[in-house]
Amino acid sequence: MKRLLWSLARTLIRLRRGRQPPVSLQGPVWYFAYGSNMNERLFRRRRHMTWQEARVARLDGYRLVFSRTGGRYPGTSAPANIVKAPGESVHGVLYLLPLHKFARLDNSEGQQYAYVWTEVEDSEGHRVAAVTYQVADAAPAGRPSRPYLDLLREAARQRGLPADYVAFLDQVEARE
Repeated sequence: MKRLLWSLARTLIRLRRGRQPPVSLQGPVWYFAYGSNMNERLFRRRRHMTWQEARVARLDGYRLVFSRTGGRYPGTSAPANIVKAPGESVHGVLYLLPLHKFARLDNSEGQQYAYVWTEVEDSEGHRVAAVTYQVADAAPAGRPSRPYLDLLREAARQRGLPADYVAFLDQVEARE
């Protein structure tokens, strides 16, 4: 029955979002959040997400940017995104999600996002295979709204991300 439900969820995600979760996923999925999903209040209460485990983690070889392609108001809002950048890192939260919660999350992420199947390092130094999202096409840079940026800053402090990364977020200019 579980396999049938996952097959149905995969089909719905593909039809609605244009991406196909791998058929090989049979159990919990590690998801790396670097944007507003780092914020526990938002992720738990507004998105109704529950996880089996959460850890602070780092994704190497990428940097954080804000792209006008995504978000609730494409072209206006500028949610967090990642771009390849050798020698740089993005910090965030690694969640172990049950398969049905990953399907729910995946279904809620916009069509402009593609999977990035990667490896992240948690705060204990363990390498973990995980999935995250990235705007697939080159997206023009933008400035995030003040409320969105405040969610990220709150999450960074709440989760105990490194002080230099929190300072970096504090330097990002919000759209007025």
